[in-house]
Parts: sequence; C-alpha cells; structure tokens
Amino acid sequence: MSTDRQVVYVLEVADRPGIMHSIAAVFAHRGLSIHGLVADTGRKPPRILVVFEGTPRQQTLVEQVLARLHHVHQLRMLPAISPQLRAVAICRTLGPLPLLDDVVAQLDDGMALLSGSYAAVDTALEQLLRTGLVSEVSRSLVAL
Repeated sequence: MSTDRQVVYVLEVADRPGIMHSIAAVFAHRGLSIHGLVADTGRKPPRILVVFEGTPRQQTLVEQVLARLHHVHQLRMLPAISPQLRAVAICRTLGPLPLLDDVVAQLDDGMALLSGSYAAVDTALEQLLRTGLVSEVSRSLVAL
C-alpha cells in the first residue's frame, strides 16, 4: 500500500443499526474500495476507523460525504503516517524475523506480535509477506 495516498477516517458515530452499511455504501456507490475497517464499540460514542487509499480529490469527496451522514457525530481524516495511528498485528512466523524498523516484535512459539505506528507495521508486514517469513496475518488499528 502506498502510505502517501492512504488516509484513515476516524468517525464517532451513533450506536444505531445500519451505520456500517451507510459507511460502506459511501465507498461502494463511488466504485471505491475500503482497505481496512475497525469498529471500537467499547467506546462511548462508538468509533469506526476506515482505511482508504485514493487521490487527494477522492479523499476529500469521501470525507465530505461521510461527514454528512446522519449518525456521524464527528469525523477526522488522518494521513496513514500520523503518529496518532497505532497498529498491532499477529502472524504465524515461518522462520526467524529480521530486525524491523520502528516496529516492536515479540516472538512466541511460532507466532509474532508486531506493534508500532500504523505505517511502520504496515510496511513491515508487506516486507515479511513478500519474503515469505510470515503467514496468517491479523491486524488491528487504533487512533488515539
């Protein structure tokens, strides 16, 4: 993924049925793909993070439409390289892992837990997947 074209929309939303559908429809009706979606329902109000990669024009258009959704109370658009975005990933290791820039890796019994900034974890995962050192990746994203 190209982090220079990637943004994360941080939406504080009403706890109502159909909000995820409304958010997904914003992208679907424009022929755009969502690269990641995380719902944090433990917060009040709930928070939804949407990872999107697009041109600056597409990013602005999506931001404007999301902000107009009835159940969206607050919206922030952060670049993927924002220090406010943190990520964790759990993956099965298929060999020893190299040192990873700006990522903490904890290894245990053929599994790795990677943590750091969203951009650093994303870059490390791309590198590890490309070299075949990990499989079965599950990642999560948090905005502070």
